[in-house]
Amino acid sequence: MGDRREGTPLLHDRLWQVKARDRHYLFVCSQNKLRSPTAEQIFADHPGIEALSAGTNHDAETPLDDEMLRWADTIFVMEKTHRSKIQQRFRSA
Repeated sequence: MGDRREGTPLLHDRLWQVKARDRHYLFVCSQNKLRSPTAEQIFADHPGIEALSAGTNHDAETPLDDEMLRWADTIFVMEKTHRSKIQQRFRSA
């Protein structure tokens, strides 16, 4: 490609620095009994990923809270209704 100037990091060096931190994935369904815990388990052993799961219902196995939303880099919902519930309940989401 071209000559690298002294002290100028290559693009892939910068990308590596971004990727060096674990990504936080949050999986959300209604009750946190089947879908989101299954997704959490699937991603649990992937290098560079930390996964959690929660439910939108108040009586979920692990109810969703604002701390989880702040922790997550990416939130995966199982249905559009879950996204709507998150947006209504947590206005800053």
